[in-house]
Amino acid sequence: MKRNRIEAGISAALAALCLVLAAGCDPASAERREARNRHLRQAQAAKDAQDIDRAIALCEKALERHPDLALAHRELGLMLDNYRQDPVGAIYHYRRYLQLRPESKNRADIEQLIQHCRMSFAAQIAESPDDLKRDLQVRDERIRKLELEVAVLRERSGAAAGAGSVSPSAPPPSPASPAVPPAQVHVVQAGENLGTISTRYYGTPGKWKTIFNANRDRVPDANNLRVGTRLDIPKE
Repeated sequence: MKRNRIEAGISAALAALCLVLAAGCDPASAERREARNRHLRQAQAAKDAQDIDRAIALCEKALERHPDLALAHRELGLMLDNYRQDPVGAIYHYRRYLQLRPESKNRADIEQLIQHCRMSFAAQIAESPDDLKRDLQVRDERIRKLELEVAVLRERSGAAAGAGSVSPSAPPPSPASPAVPPAQVHVVQAGENLGTISTRYYGTPGKWKTIFNANRDRVPDANNLRVGTRLDIPKE
């Protein structure tokens, strides 16, 4: 009789242990537990208030302390995907979520989001050369305009200083040596060479040597242009 009671007690304890383990392995239960994390609760409040920067920072802080916090990875993935248009970062956090929650009921949805991010990233790569080229052209034109303005200001300043220092007995400037207009300045961008730069300013790649001869102090090797080098472009 006593043995039966002991066996019954052991069976009940095992059954209770199984229930506890099952609850602990249940993804929904695990996510409810993770949702009680202080930083995640604050991140959700910030997200509800449309303070996405703070929400992202709080999720990252939660992961600094608990790198395996699956819910934080999921939330970061969603915010990087929907608010920051960062498909690469979103893919990383979506994958971490699935690694930590392989049995999640949201697995199919997350896999679909990963596929969407891959397509977005591919589209960004396809568009980036033209976008980059436009950005570089706008920046280059702005630099050239600013440099021209600086050159004009320097010329005016030098002329004013020269006029103030000329003595009555000083001879007038020789008409045979007029002021040479300042050359255009080009900043070398990625993928450029002397031929493409010559085409841009002269309409033909054949004048690359003119640019090379005018910049030998900065370009020792005509076949090796360093990005960021400032080149003087002689007038035709």
